[in-house]
Parts: sequence; structure tokens; C-alpha cells
Amino acid sequence: MAQTAYNEVTGTFFPGRKVTGIHPYGNGHINDTFLLQVEPEAACLTTAFILQRINTSVFKDPAGIITNHLRLQRTLGTGGDGIVIPALLPAGNGEYLFTDRDGGAWRAMAFIPQTHSIELVEEPWQAHQAGNAFGWFARSCSQLDPAGFKEAIPDFHRLSFRLQQLRDAVENNGAGRLEQVRDVVDFFQERADALGQVERLADRGEIPLRVVHNDTKINNLLFLDRKAVAVIDLDTVGPGSLFYDYGDAIRTGANAAREDERDPRKATLVPWAFEAYTRAYMQQAGPMATPREKECFHLAPVLMTYIMGIRFLADYLNGDVYYKTAYADHNLVRTRVQQALIADMESRASWMREVIGDAL
Repeated sequence: MAQTAYNEVTGTFFPGRKVTGIHPYGNGHINDTFLLQVEPEAACLTTAFILQRINTSVFKDPAGIITNHLRLQRTLGTGGDGIVIPALLPAGNGEYLFTDRDGGAWRAMAFIPQTHSIELVEEPWQAHQAGNAFGWFARSCSQLDPAGFKEAIPDFHRLSFRLQQLRDAVENNGAGRLEQVRDVVDFFQERADALGQVERLADRGEIPLRVVHNDTKINNLLFLDRKAVAVIDLDTVGPGSLFYDYGDAIRTGANAAREDERDPRKATLVPWAFEAYTRAYMQQAGPMATPREKECFHLAPVLMTYIMGIRFLADYLNGDVYYKTAYADHNLVRTRVQQALIADMESRASWMREVIGDAL
């Protein structure tokens, strides 16, 4: 962080307070996050805060993100059930977004002390806590009107949009890789119509549009000891379906393999993680679900895994222009992991429906 930006940003959000330290914080891959420490003063004895520079290449409307966050903040307040969201803090001029002289978009947030994040679900209690926290978030947002929220990334989880990207990638074959992955392309194309059912139901209004998180990886929670106490990384919050949040949490938190595991045979559903997350999530969010949503929850994990798979596959065919890669076939490896997980979930479909039904 350049000295001029450092002075400009800290002086705007914390005028008159002496900075005692600032350093990068966390392991996020999109925004630049810093832990700021200042000397206490009579009006505010709190000394630690989060400063964040929003990545405007990804989030092109930072003002919209701030507006969404403040709507959440007004409704959720200090949280509930022992769970909170990080509070945005105003700058000295009362604004919540500051643009520096280089065009960087900044915000300040309360720091939640003594907490830690978890990268992988390794024990049942972690899956249970994740399901409880994200279920709390869904339930708490149920009173919000999605029309009042802007999409941070338009069409982010819209299947028809992602399928069009795949069709374009197949047609263009920009990297000349199509022939070696025809079987993978066929696998995903064969499932397009069946998995499009959720979008068609949503477009007809049979599945309600809700305010959802849209990025429910377990590392978007903060833990205090063995309890999830905060839902964080709220930039993606906006209109969507409960299926997005539930399905992506299962995709990322109940997969026995890492996202870029080179042996796709390891990509299988972890039964205890699926069950623990599902029971906790449905206890919170289930009572507000409509009958149609309850009928279709079992489609969500496959749908979100499918969407991620076709995104990796399209990028592979395009020559790796979106996702960072460490080697030539990295996106293909990621694609095959999603493919294998889909196949395994399809083989367990009856059991998954039974677990979801029991939890509801």
C-alpha cells in the first residue's frame, strides 16, 4: 500500500487518530484487505478495524455493494442467534465509500476479534455450524425485498447464461482443445435441459426470488472456538435462490476432493458433511421454504456443481482467460473434479432426497 494512499485513506476514515499499524489481513483472492490499528481516544476506545480496497475489475459498481451492505446492516442489526455480519463504518464525512486519487474504492468495517476462518470442512461440527450460520443468514434476509438489491455480478449463477458461454466456447474453440475433451463436453451438454428446470421454475415465479449470500464457502464464516459467529464477504449478496446458497455450500464443503485434485476419482460426496450441513441449514431456512422449494432442494447441489463445471470447461476451451492457472490443464482438472462429483451425487440421489426430506 503506497504511503500516499495509506495517509489518504486512513485520514479519511479515522481523522485525527494516530495509526499504530497496518498490514495485509486474511487470505481473500479478490479484494485487498488490511488490519488497521489506531490509538484509542475518549470517544472510541476500539483500536482495530478492517480497511478494504474493493476490486473494481470484479465488482464494477462499488457504490451498489455499499448500498446492499447497508440495507443488510439496517435489517440484521447486530445479528441474532449469536451470529453477526461485519458493520460498515462511515468516514469522517459520513460517507461509507471513499475513492482515492488513483481511483481505488475503499471502505472500513468493524473488526471481529478473536475469530478465525476455516478453509476445509474436516469434522461434522464444522459442517453443522456452517449450515446453521448460512441458514440463519437466509432466514434473516427473508424479510428483505430482492428488488432493492443490485446484482454485484449480473447473471452470476444463471444457468442459461453459463450454458451460452459454454456453447460459444465450443463453437469458437479458441485454444484448439475441443477434440481432446469431447466426452467432457457431451457429459455437461446431456444434463443441460434437466438442470434447467430450476431456472424455468424461477422464471415462472414458482420458486421465489430471495436475498441470498451467493458465495457460501465455509471460509466466508468466522469462528470463535467451535462456533460460527459471523457471516462475512457480503459483496455477492443480492437477488437469487436458496438453491444457490445451499447447493454451493454442499459443492464446496461436502466434497472429499479439493477443487483441483488431479485424481477425479477422489471427488465424492462426503455423507457426514452433507447430512450435518443439511440438517442445520434446513432447521433455520426450511420453515420459510415454499412447498415447491422443498420439492426441488435435492437438485441444488448438482446444479451448482454443474454451473461451476461448465465455467471451468468454457475457460479451458477459451485458453484459460478467466481463472488463474498453474499449469496447462489446470482448468480441465477442475472441470473433471466437478464432473466426478456430479456423477457421484447422481448415484446417491435417492439418499440425498431422503436426508433433505427428513431435515425439512
